[in-house]
Amino acid sequence: MSNAQYRVAIASTDNINVDQHFGRAESFLIVDVNEDGTYEEIEQRFVTPVCMGGHHNQENLRKGARALEDCNFVLAARIGGGASAELSELNIASFEMHGTVPYVIGRLHGYLELLKELDSIGAT
Repeated sequence: MSNAQYRVAIASTDNINVDQHFGRAESFLIVDVNEDGTYEEIEQRFVTPVCMGGHHNQENLRKGARALEDCNFVLAARIGGGASAELSELNIASFEMHGTVPYVIGRLHGYLELLKELDSIGAT
């Protein structure tokens, strides 16, 4: 993450669209996002899906979250409360989003920029 501002894991079956449930994902597209919102694809990280037909083993959820511990954010089409809590324990924010990778990265970046702007207004 040399020039990157943050790292994002994206649950995608094709590395084009955010279309995968966190627990069913077999891989995540890992991208580094720069200060200006541009991004670089770093890798496709393969993981063991943690969802077992609607049932979740807590240890598997923990392992799934730890596989992404170098990321700041996880974007998925769906993410349950248990997975979200495990990610949160690692200081990883998770969001449910749908759309193409450029679209969701743009939305996330815009949200983070808005938070910075609001923070600067509150500091004055």
